[in-house]
Amino acid sequence: MHTRILVRLSCLGILAQLPLLASDPSPPGILSLTSSNAQKTVKWTPYPAAQQYGILGASNVANGFTPDPSGAINGYTWTGTNAAAANFYRLRVTPMSSNALLTASVLNRLAYGPTPDELERVAAIGPQAFIDEQLAPENLNETMDTTVYTVSTNGGNWIYVTDTGIASSNMLFIYLDGAGEAYIDDIKLVAGSVPEAGLNLIQNGDFESDFPGAFWTFGTNDNLIGSSLSSNIFHSGSASLHIVSTAAGTTTSSAIYQGNLALANGVICTLSYWYQPSPTRGLTVRLANPNNVSNPVVTTPDNNLAGLFRRLGNAGGSLSDLRAWHCFHAVHAKRQLLEVLDQFLENHFVTEYEKSVSYFNNFYQDGTTLGRLSTEIEFRENQHWRNALLDPNVTFYDLLRISAQSPAMIIYLDTVISRGDGANIANENYARELMELFTMGVDNGYDQTDVTTLSRAWTGWRLDLVDPPNINNPFALRTTNELNAVTNNATAITNLVGVWAFTYQPRYHNNTQKQIFYVRNASGVVIGPKTVPARFGPPWAGQPYGLTLPVRISTGVNGGTNGIQDGYDVITHLSTLPFTEEFISVKLCRLLVHDNFAHGVYDYTDPNLSPEGQLVHQCMLAWETPPAGPKGQLRLVLNTIFNSDLFRSHGGSLQKIKTPLEYGASVIRALSAAKSNGTFTADTDGYSLITPLSRMGSMLLFDRTAPDGYPETGPPWISAGTLAARLRFVQTFCMAATDPAKNDGISPANKNVSDPAGLIKLKLPSSSWNDAGAVADYLISILFPGEGKANLDLYRTLAVNFLNTADNGLTASSFSSLSSAAYDTRVRAVTAMLLASPRFHEQ
Repeated sequence: MHTRILVRLSCLGILAQLPLLASDPSPPGILSLTSSNAQKTVKWTPYPAAQQYGILGASNVANGFTPDPSGAINGYTWTGTNAAAANFYRLRVTPMSSNALLTASVLNRLAYGPTPDELERVAAIGPQAFIDEQLAPENLNETMDTTVYTVSTNGGNWIYVTDTGIASSNMLFIYLDGAGEAYIDDIKLVAGSVPEAGLNLIQNGDFESDFPGAFWTFGTNDNLIGSSLSSNIFHSGSASLHIVSTAAGTTTSSAIYQGNLALANGVICTLSYWYQPSPTRGLTVRLANPNNVSNPVVTTPDNNLAGLFRRLGNAGGSLSDLRAWHCFHAVHAKRQLLEVLDQFLENHFVTEYEKSVSYFNNFYQDGTTLGRLSTEIEFRENQHWRNALLDPNVTFYDLLRISAQSPAMIIYLDTVISRGDGANIANENYARELMELFTMGVDNGYDQTDVTTLSRAWTGWRLDLVDPPNINNPFALRTTNELNAVTNNATAITNLVGVWAFTYQPRYHNNTQKQIFYVRNASGVVIGPKTVPARFGPPWAGQPYGLTLPVRISTGVNGGTNGIQDGYDVITHLSTLPFTEEFISVKLCRLLVHDNFAHGVYDYTDPNLSPEGQLVHQCMLAWETPPAGPKGQLRLVLNTIFNSDLFRSHGGSLQKIKTPLEYGASVIRALSAAKSNGTFTADTDGYSLITPLSRMGSMLLFDRTAPDGYPETGPPWISAGTLAARLRFVQTFCMAATDPAKNDGISPANKNVSDPAGLIKLKLPSSSWNDAGAVADYLISILFPGEGKANLDLYRTLAVNFLNTADNGLTASSFSSLSSAAYDTRVRAVTAMLLASPRFHEQ
């Protein structure tokens, strides 16, 4: 850790706009020195991360400068008396310590923003320890997606569920949210707040008697008519209820229910039961008319992250489920760098949900099925990214292979319809974007002839419905497993049960020789391989990089399978080209440092190469020459960035505009501290972020139409409309859950919730709770940890004045004497104001 004092001498300064910083900036410039009547005024430009400003004076420069006590500093202005004789003035700046600056940077770049708890933890362990931790996510115990079973007995794993609330009805409903099955046993409903204590008001809740019998009733829709007792799977006794649903339930007509319970409305009661979850559907057990009371008895035990993960993994989730799961991970995951990189890969190797829906519509007409299948292939790809990032030696080749084999990508860029057999002309979409967007970068070492030739290598890469054990076998045949009760056209895809996966179909492949990255004469005759331009310098300059794919011999069933090697040879070659090393390094530097990196322009032999070019070159060398193992190891490249001067200085601090996802997640994280009961002072269900992300710039996760991904640079995200949407999001986030305006069109409810007053009381001593200065200081410290105290003085003054002003914005209202309700409202409002400030949009 180090602290420096920077000074600038001036009588009159020049206005200078702060540039994008490559390293520590020059000492700040004095903007102006004026004398008017009885006042002297000195103004200066802000210095990044300034902890303290000071004005020094001297009547003679040779005699040295000392602090001038005749004036006071307010923001970036010093005002003093003009009674003294003429003076020279010098500005002194004390920057934040390097450790404090790096702490803010790592929490803004390796994570979706700091939380109050993480700020404290990283300050204690040091920012380098946090970097080391995040670079080894496999050592972090992440349990969010894990279903915790209470007991394993009698045919399976059982989960215990309990909920205490206010009785809203004397009728109990049971249903699933779609077609599927689950098991439930030992349902109990008792008066009071202690589970199972007292008389059970549910008849035959242990399902030891006939079902439905005299106590249970099927809804008139008959969607649950197939439900029955199970003597093979049960929690206790000798039976449970096997719930079999053909459609979603909601109320009396589509539920299994029991009425006429000996339960009066308005009394406290507790529901409990054991259940085995459905692989694909969510269970609801509740009392009727929940809207009639403030705290109804409603249990949806699968609507947690583990339940969401289970449904997504079993092809039972929707696009909204996937987006919610992804957003929730961004907010709460311990493996924050993995989350940042997972989104980077999703955006770099972009695919489109709606394109998959259109493809599957060739086989299915049911909208739910189309959505479920399209979501499943997006989720499967996402899981592959995550698993790869847990590998300490993961290479870019590994990531490129995941993308090439992804059913979502095969559909998105039309490989699924590309043919190279006979007179067919291969579709060029994937070949073009593979080089332009995924590996080499636009106009960086390839030409149109390379696109055309390369497109033939991917012919035959298609999809088919296979048995689940064959999901990773590209040579698997179509499944022959039929749906139950199918009697007509049993072999049609709609009547088969399996999983959609990448399969190689040789009959569509172009087996001819392919020469890629070769120089040709005007007649198209190959002269020789292309060579790496001189600007790359050693060890790359002048090296040939042509690739020849041999004739693939057509033998075996459907012409043989060795043509698949074309694709793997291509990605092996592309993954270690210097063009690819440059382009991916540039994109990672844009993600983690600042926007002003470019590919295809740096001359790595230039002794005056910019700091940005030098960092890209260092990343390429880390890619090219690992100490052990294959080329292209991602963690070596990341470590190079994190150890660079650019990342560790002002060049990596507050230089980027947050994307909508980064902004939304960082807003929630900024106020989210863990409470002793396992909940947080700010939280989300994930679903409630989907609409705000759309409003803040049409960030439709997993469904971008254009193949270039969402912008990593700031300007495309900033406009009057998108900024208004960000302010709207912050305002409703900071509203109390009971505020009638909170929902703001978010369906079914806005679960982006916060309790800033609770955070204040959790983190500050009680003596500071009603101290406007202490509250303002704490909020500013957690929201702007990389800014520096001196640059936040104006924010602090504004916040303190706000806290001491009535809601009308005019009348004085002492923060120290507010009622509990007024205190909560005032703290929520000042928090929203600070979150909406320009500096919080930066990272």
